[in-house]
Amino acid sequence: MPAQDAIAVIDFETTGTSPGLGDRATEVAIVMTEGGRVVDRFQSLMNTGVHIPAFITQLTGITNAMVAAA
Repeated sequence: MPAQDAIAVIDFETTGTSPGLGDRATEVAIVMTEGGRVVDRFQSLMNTGVHIPAFITQLTGITNAMVAAA
């Protein structure tokens, strides 16, 4: 049976879509798969010192209080 390739699926949540205007990442999540099966996962909130707008909190569920301790 041939070896299955490992694939990393990476997801970022952000404060918006304009890093040039100050938007920053608030969360990163990574899922590692091999042969279509999840073999590892990682998730972390990030405190970049940027205010999370209410719209983004409603969309992602990530609050300013949650990242304050990150």
